[in-house]
Amino acid sequence: MSTSISKADMDKAIQALKKEGEDRVLMVANTVCIFAPNVPAGVAEDVLASMRLMNLSANKKFDKETQQREWYNFYNNGLGKFGWTLTGAAHTEEAIDKDDYTPATLTTHLVTGSWGHNAHMSRCAKRAFEVTLQTPKAQKLLEESSLSVSGKSSTVQVAACEMTAQGLPIMHMTSVQLSYDKAEKVEGSMARTINKSNTRVYRAAQQGSFSVRQFEAMRKAVTEKLASQANDILDLDI
Repeated sequence: MSTSISKADMDKAIQALKKEGEDRVLMVANTVCIFAPNVPAGVAEDVLASMRLMNLSANKKFDKETQQREWYNFYNNGLGKFGWTLTGAAHTEEAIDKDDYTPATLTTHLVTGSWGHNAHMSRCAKRAFEVTLQTPKAQKLLEESSLSVSGKSSTVQVAACEMTAQGLPIMHMTSVQLSYDKAEKVEGSMARTINKSNTRVYRAAQQGSFSVRQFEAMRKAVTEKLASQANDILDLDI
């Protein structure tokens, strides 16, 4: 990844996870991760680490453009090994019902639609994309990590983590893929107006719970692997 994310950026993002009692929103490559105020710092770090490693692993193994189903299944199966129990549907095609959608606003629309039960998390997701488009480094990270090598598809995920009344971490995750008839350029791709006649849109939504105890056994190995991987995380500071 060519985007210039520094160690200072990474450290700032990790420190943001420790701010218990506040909303924390971070970008991990093409995934926007939202942590509710009631998510403890340690849980947030574990959840983020599991998602970061599986994103990197899936990207190395599959092309999200031609192997979207394989990528998605491998990513979810891997999360299961790290303590996640997920349920949800495969990608289904969605209609584009407006003429002025951009990839960023369309993703926001589809995500908030599937999270209708949680208005607070939906507002966080909307604000996250607004901040991303106002922050060059964040926009570049999202564009470079979401757009396929050929430029003919882009995939963005949004995941929201919160705690149940019983103290169990749960997550709501929505994946949105846009498939284009012709290649798009990376720069500015998230803010351009979508051509409805040349674009197909797919959405998959799922939710699940996270076992901190199961992740504990793998925490050291995951941390070591991430230390040698690409810089892929930014604090959106919404």
